Amino acid sequence: MFLHPLTLTTLLFLSPNLPPMEFDTAVARQHLSILASDEMRGRHTPSPELDRSAEYLAQRLRDAGCEPVNGSYFHEYTLQLLDLAQPTSLSIVSDAGRRTLDVKTDFVPFGRTGEGTVTNARVVFVGYGITAPELNFDEYAGLDVKGAVVVVIRGEPAVSDSTKPFGGKRPTRHASNDVKVENARKHGAVAMLVVDPMRSGGSPRVFGAVWPSLYPEQGHEYNPVILGDAEPSIPTLSVGEAVIRSLFGSTTALFGLRVKIDSTLTPYSKIIDGSTISCQVTLDRQIQKVKNVMAMLPGTSNPEEFVVMGAHYDHVGVGKPVQGDSIFNGADDNASGTTALLLAASALSPKQARPERSMLFVAFSGEERGLLGSKAFTDHPPLDLKNCVAMINLDMIGRCDNSKLSIGGHLYCPDLIKINEEENAALQRPLKLAYDIESYFYRSDQASFARKQIPVLFYFTGEHGDYHKVTDEISKVNLPDMVNITQLATRVAWRAAGMPRTRFVNFQAGE
Repeated sequence: MFLHPLTLTTLLFLSPNLPPMEFDTAVARQHLSILASDEMRGRHTPSPELDRSAEYLAQRLRDAGCEPVNGSYFHEYTLQLLDLAQPTSLSIVSDAGRRTLDVKTDFVPFGRTGEGTVTNARVVFVGYGITAPELNFDEYAGLDVKGAVVVVIRGEPAVSDSTKPFGGKRPTRHASNDVKVENARKHGAVAMLVVDPMRSGGSPRVFGAVWPSLYPEQGHEYNPVILGDAEPSIPTLSVGEAVIRSLFGSTTALFGLRVKIDSTLTPYSKIIDGSTISCQVTLDRQIQKVKNVMAMLPGTSNPEEFVVMGAHYDHVGVGKPVQGDSIFNGADDNASGTTALLLAASALSPKQARPERSMLFVAFSGEERGLLGSKAFTDHPPLDLKNCVAMINLDMIGRCDNSKLSIGGHLYCPDLIKINEEENAALQRPLKLAYDIESYFYRSDQASFARKQIPVLFYFTGEHGDYHKVTDEISKVNLPDMVNITQLATRVAWRAAGMPRTRFVNFQAGE
């Protein structure tokens, strides 16, 4: 771990109107050592260890002088833990007759599949299944898929030219299976089959969820999970070579369609004549309650309005042993951001440090399962989100390399970016700000707030070789720079809590 010749306690004086705030490096180390300890067993959602972590966070926020929200330090929500049950089936009728496919070998439902039965539905190939008006690309244009099963290619067009649509370094949101399912539903499809893109021209893979009933050796800890009030979806299946041959005649034929789409950025969608599909998906459901942690420091003159400082406190639990270690401690991901929340609450707790608006500290569970905690929080907020003026999210801020800090949200929140740059320049050790992570924007909890048109900033020091591995340990956290980032985020939150409402621009509805 990199050590910097800072005193253990840092008093920070920045802009003239900001009060002094105290950040204790030794306290930060203590919080990290508890949250990322083996005893917390990777803070999986849901698990007893996640609940223990929540109790720890609530107590520390209480100790910092934070108040409960609506009488509680917890925002509870429910999850549905899913498993595949019987009957679950897939069959195709074509000119060659009826073919019944084998679950696990020929198809596997995805973790967020819907239940239901489809009988003798017509089949429509819709390329990658993308409707992107901002990119002038719509693979559903001119097609009627109401009552049909749509077949889509996984991912998005492979484009090497960075100036063209889909030519960025990382996939757009349209590559997401969730976005494709919602698009299919909007167009009236009754089921969706997803095929491997076969970018190398090899055999397509079946890559659905790791259902405990299909893979009992994996146990039930990692059941697919959805929010308890999730809207019913449509059956969504990963399918392999047998299905492709039945529908397209050969894998080569489908591969050729993919190449045409990629090379021309032109849809090659079509009705697959002479074929119908029947399928059924049945699920077992177990209801589980989980918690976000929340606490409030009331503002001085406008306490009804508030700024959220957030970080997810869950990680990915326990896995197969690697050199004797099976616990994914998640020191950087995201005990670092959660520790920052506790430090910020302590720094702002003195009366003289309070901003005009209130500060709401929220530690989210379920982020690693698909932003579930922040979605539940913003869908069923304990306070009116019309009064939320900004959200600052801290996710993986413990591996600062060469003082670089990546900032997300610059495309949408120019006012917050300006504040951030001003406060960074006033730091004793300014960070090197980079605006290079917009492709990560939908992968962390600020996205749930952005969807509600709330200005956001996202602090992130980047992926590394220990990401989602048992080697994400406390010893590798760059603690001084982590505290420096915490100072910056706290000051930006303080500024946002005392200035006119910031702008939120360019965010497309439905993203």
